[in-house]
Amino acid sequence: MARLKLRSPDQPLPVRTLLWLYEACASLRLAVVLIGAAACILGWATFVESRYGTPAVHFGIYDAWWFTALNVLLACSVLCAALIRFPWRKKHMGFLVTHSGILVLLLGCLISRRGGIDAQLPVFEGRAAWRAFENSRHFQLKILPKPGAEKGTRFNLCEAPSGPLGQIKPGPFFGSKTKTITVPFAAGPFNWDDYGSLPWFPWRLARRDRGVVYHHGGIKLEVLDYYSDSKRVPAPQVKLNVEVRQPDSRRAQSLSDDTWQSVTLNVQDIDNPHTPHRRFGIGTREQLPDGTRIVFWMAGSPAETDAFRGSHPKDPLGPQGQLVLYIDGQTFRLPVDRFQKKHRRPLGKTGLEVELIQFTPRFLGVELRVHGKGTEPRRMLLFADAPEFNQQDYHNGLFGSYWFDMAEKIGGNESPSAGERMLRNARRRRIDVIFGSDGKLYYRAWKSPKLDTIDVLPADGTKVVAFQESDNPLAMYVEGLIPSDKPTTVVMPVPFAAKKNAALKECQARVRLGVDGRSEEFWLAGLPADPLDSPLQGEQRKVVEGDSRRVAITMPRDEIDLGFQVFLHKFDRRLDPGTSQASHYSSLVDFLDRHDKKKRLQEDVLITLNAPVDFSNRQGGRSYRLFQESFRGPWRPGDPLFDELVGGDSTRDRLFLSWLTVNYDPGRGLKYAGCLLIVVGIIVMFYMKAYFFQKQPPTKLPNNNP
Repeated sequence: MARLKLRSPDQPLPVRTLLWLYEACASLRLAVVLIGAAACILGWATFVESRYGTPAVHFGIYDAWWFTALNVLLACSVLCAALIRFPWRKKHMGFLVTHSGILVLLLGCLISRRGGIDAQLPVFEGRAAWRAFENSRHFQLKILPKPGAEKGTRFNLCEAPSGPLGQIKPGPFFGSKTKTITVPFAAGPFNWDDYGSLPWFPWRLARRDRGVVYHHGGIKLEVLDYYSDSKRVPAPQVKLNVEVRQPDSRRAQSLSDDTWQSVTLNVQDIDNPHTPHRRFGIGTREQLPDGTRIVFWMAGSPAETDAFRGSHPKDPLGPQGQLVLYIDGQTFRLPVDRFQKKHRRPLGKTGLEVELIQFTPRFLGVELRVHGKGTEPRRMLLFADAPEFNQQDYHNGLFGSYWFDMAEKIGGNESPSAGERMLRNARRRRIDVIFGSDGKLYYRAWKSPKLDTIDVLPADGTKVVAFQESDNPLAMYVEGLIPSDKPTTVVMPVPFAAKKNAALKECQARVRLGVDGRSEEFWLAGLPADPLDSPLQGEQRKVVEGDSRRVAITMPRDEIDLGFQVFLHKFDRRLDPGTSQASHYSSLVDFLDRHDKKKRLQEDVLITLNAPVDFSNRQGGRSYRLFQESFRGPWRPGDPLFDELVGGDSTRDRLFLSWLTVNYDPGRGLKYAGCLLIVVGIIVMFYMKAYFFQKQPPTKLPNNNP
C-alpha cells in the first residue's frame, strides 16, 4: 500500500519545504545511495591504509570533514526513516532495533573521533613517564622581553580570539615571565610537494593549514612549505655517476656491461671547528674501486674560480714539484727546488712577494708567506695530493696549487714507510671538482706527472670522459647538484615510507614569522618525542626580535598527560636464532600515582606484542589500553646516554627504551552496543518474523449437525 505524503497544497511553502526534506531523508533511495557510498569509501580506505599506512588513512578519510558529513547525513536518513513510521507497530520491532543500532554505532564513532587518544609513550628502563606524544603538532610562540627593554613597558598585545587560529595561555610578561601562544597545525603525513603526484581523492579534500595560521597583536605566522620527513645535508653538494672499469675492459666489454657507481661529495660548513682557516668550508673526497680519487670543494670568489681553470703546470715539474700561483689574471710557475734558494720571490708588478717557509716531502705540502706593502704577512698552505685542504690568501686575492711528480719518488720497498705509502697513494689518478662562484662545476683530471683535462662539468647530466688517451678512460655525469653561495646545510625531503615509524621521521616546516613589522623566513625542525627533554638544537627553536619584544617559535608534538605514571622495570627482547631480528619483546611495568611515585596503583604488569593491557585511571575516569609498539637500543656502558641515565649501576649492563602505544576510546562501548543491536534487529526481522507476526487462522465453530 502506498504511503501517504505528508505534504498538501494548502500548507505554507516553508512547511512544505521542510516536509519535503523530511521525506527525502527518509526515502529508501537516499539510504541505498548513502550506504553504497559508505561501503565504497570504506573499501577504498582499506586500500589507502595498506599502501600509505594508518596515519594517512585517518588524515585523508576517517578524520576528514566530508567523511564526517557523510556519516551525519547517513544518521539523519536512518533517524528520519524510523520517525516517519510513527506510530510504530509490533511489526516494526526489528526495523527499529536495527536502525537504533546504526545510530548508536555512528554516535560511538563520532565520540571516538572527537575524544579518542592514540599516542606513543616512550619510557627508559628504570624510569617513569606520564606524557604520551601524539602524531599531530602545533606551533608554540613564546613572547619574551627584549634585552634592555624598560621594565615597566607592557607589550601591545591584545587577547587573541578563541578559535582555530590560536589559543593564548595567560601569563605575565616581565623578567623570566613569558606569554605563550599555542597555534594548532594540521600538516598531513606527506611532504607537501608530493600532493601534486598523489591521487586527487582523498588527499585534495583533506584539510591542511597553509598560508597564514596566526595573525594578531603584531605577530604574523605563515607556513610556506612542509616536509613530513626530511634530512639536513651539507651544501653545496654534487652527486656524480662514475663509470668504473678495469684497465683491460675498454675494448673487452660493451658500454652496457660497464658498472656505474654513485658518488656524493659536499662541502662542510665553515663552523666546523677543524677548519677555522677555511673561509669557504672544506671539501670531501671519495675513492673508486680502481683507486681513482675524486675531490670536491668550492671557490670563494671569481678569482679563485679563474685560478682553478688556469692553474695547469708546465714540464718539467722539478724534483720537488712546482707551485702555480694566480693573481689578477697572471700566472706564476715556481719550481720548489729553485724557490728554496731565494729568500723572497716578487710576483711581477702586483706588489706582493712570496717566501717559502717550509717544504714537507712527507705530506707533499709547502708553507708560504705572502708579503704586501703596508699589510701583515699572510700564510698559505698548499698540498699536492689534498687540494681541498689548501689555505689560500683571500686577503690579497692570491691563489695557488702545488703539483708534484710522484713517479720518481717511489721505490720498490716491500715495507714502505708512512711517507712512501702516501707517495704511492698519490700516484693514483685524481679528479678535482670545484663549485665555482658563477654556479657552474669545473673539473680537472690529474695523473702524475701530467694534468690531463681542465674543463666545465655540465650539471644537466651530459656525460664527460676524462683520461681519454689512457688505457682506462673514466666517464662521469652529474646526477644531482645542490647549489649554495656559501657552505651551509639545507633541508631536503625524504621520500614517503608507509612502514617507517612516525617517531623516527624528522619533520620540517618552512615558516615566515613577523614581529612588529619585521619578518624572517626559515626552516623549523619539529621536536621529537623526547622523554628526557633534551636541550633544543638551533634548528628546533628560532627567535625573531621586534621593537620591544622577542618571539621564540618551536614546533612540538601534541602531548597527553595520562594522569598516572608508567614505571618500566625491565624490557625483554628475544632474537631469532642466528640473526639480529627481534622475534619477541615485552615490558614489565608498574602503574604509579601521578604525583607520588611511592604510591603504586598496579604492580608487575607485563605488556607484550600480542597482549595489550587495560588500565583504568580512577582519578581521571579514563580507561586506557596500552600496547607494546617498538623499542630503541640497547645502549651499553661507555655510551653517553647509558652513562648519563645509569651511571655506576653495576647491576645493569644494557639500557632499552620501550615505546608503548596508549589508546583511549570513549566510544568503544557505544560501538559494541550498536553492533549488538544491529545483529539483534536482523535476527528479529529475518529469523523470528514467522513466530512473532504470523497470522492466526480463523477459529472454526463446532459442527453440531448429525
